Amino acid sequence: MTQLKQLHPRLAAALLGTAVLLIAPLSAQAGAHAQQEMDHSTMDHSKMDHSGGDMMAMGEQRDDKGRRLYGMKHNVTPAMANELRANIPLFADYSDAEIDLSMEMMGSNYEWYLSNAAVSGEQGLLLLMHGFRERGDAAFKEEMQPMATIFPTAMAAGMSMMMSDHIRWGVKDLEAAGVKTIVVVPIVSTKYNTMMRQWQYIFGQYDEASYATVPQVQTSAQILIANPPGDNPLVAEILLDHAMDISEDPANEVVIIAAHGPSFEEDNQKVLAELATLAKIVREDGDFANVEAITLQDDAPKSIRDRNVAKLRAMVEGAQADGKQVLVVTNLIGTRTIQAKLREDLKGLDFKFNKNGIAGHSNFMKWMGEAVREQLERNEVASAADASR
Repeated sequence: MTQLKQLHPRLAAALLGTAVLLIAPLSAQAGAHAQQEMDHSTMDHSKMDHSGGDMMAMGEQRDDKGRRLYGMKHNVTPAMANELRANIPLFADYSDAEIDLSMEMMGSNYEWYLSNAAVSGEQGLLLLMHGFRERGDAAFKEEMQPMATIFPTAMAAGMSMMMSDHIRWGVKDLEAAGVKTIVVVPIVSTKYNTMMRQWQYIFGQYDEASYATVPQVQTSAQILIANPPGDNPLVAEILLDHAMDISEDPANEVVIIAAHGPSFEEDNQKVLAELATLAKIVREDGDFANVEAITLQDDAPKSIRDRNVAKLRAMVEGAQADGKQVLVVTNLIGTRTIQAKLREDLKGLDFKFNKNGIAGHSNFMKWMGEAVREQLERNEVASAADASR
């Protein structure tokens, strides 16, 4: 416990004190390359199968950049395709070939250990993320190096829809560095979505897979899963800054916070409640005429997304009818996620748009520092309580 108490000041220095250093360059680099295609041309995909334990054997070898499993192609088995059709409304009517193509377009699931061999310790970090594509991920890795030189740190990129090998390799690398407590940091805007629950399932903290059934993590290390940003006031400050960047006269402006949104309506209502909290703070602190929020439910069936786009357009048209200028901001993690779609959704309407995601703001690293410290402090309190019994 003494060692853990000594960790907290170091954690603050690594995660909070280096916030601008770590994240400011990421906005330009990762965002600019978020939709770049990965070059898999030098890799043999013919025998790479994401559906079975064979991938763990493949992960014994790293590529020339130190990545495990990078560029491995999904093998969509009929059983997995059936699970995806049952669990994901968007895939309900997809053929096996269409699901296979969707998996290919999502890119690789892989692990990248960020620390060098000299870094060891009993507490380590595992970053789970959708990914920024090849060069964006490389930029993210470089910006995380100040943290990775202090704490054993691994990154597992990909949606984990049909595999968990990349996550299990992250755990193995942290264990090899002496880590006994792993803080898992989900780089996703909210916990109310299927990807978050798939990650929880992989760590044995959720009963059923949200996508396909994959092997769960087996480890003697203690797993602590941090909460995503959600309605943290730090996110509200980011959204306020993004709105002010394009604002000219707040009293005559309406801000709309547009979010990706989950597929299922139960999740969607919870995300809308989070967004309402963020909107209230932005409205009060920014003195705007109004601040509204909406989810597009971008991965839901087309009819649901179309309904949300109609609502969004009605918001803009209503504000314009009242003589107000519309400012659109988003709580998306990265710069290029659904921003292009948003522009198309609002085509023909008058609005200003700040395309930036929240990861490009120094508050994002502040959130990460708080989220990690919260888990470690809670764990310390729980350990002390257990010891006193």
